[in-house]
Amino acid sequence: MGVKEKKEEGKISTLLDDLASLESYTRDLFTFLPLPVFLLSSANIILEANPAFEGITGYKIEEVIGKPIEGVFDKKEVESLIEETLSKGFVKAREVSLFTKEEKNVPVSVSIMLRKGEEGEVVGYFFGVFDLTEIKKKEEELQEKMEELERFNKLAIGRELKMIELKKEIEELKKELEKYKK
Repeated sequence: MGVKEKKEEGKISTLLDDLASLESYTRDLFTFLPLPVFLLSSANIILEANPAFEGITGYKIEEVIGKPIEGVFDKKEVESLIEETLSKGFVKAREVSLFTKEEKNVPVSVSIMLRKGEEGEVVGYFFGVFDLTEIKKKEEELQEKMEELERFNKLAIGRELKMIELKKEIEELKKELEKYKK
């Protein structure tokens, strides 16, 4: 084996090591993300999901890999999201419902990006999911507080108007009393 072949072999070895390192990095990052993320094929089959996705859906990763997305999201919502993604290349922060293993409806915000192959063909989609449950609870609490304040405001305004009316009546009675004193 000549010097040239050894150099080429060394370069190939380095590239393979770099590729393995990059794959490991990508896997670690995917696993680490606190945001539920999954990959969907162009046939709407879940190809991969991270532990955060497992957490929000209640499904083990092994239970969803290879399954249609319609088990987790409403079929019509998925069709609409996919159509928009194909048209624009992405969808940002679209509110939809996610269905858990326990058949619980969870409000989520979904962002999607088109995945293309080397030839530019659609090979799937990247999905990011954000749980809106706590935000929705806070919105409801805020709405209740606003309604309570509106009721209080109406009472306060009503009381104030009554006070103005009573002051006018007192003034009129004082004037009438003055007439009788003379």
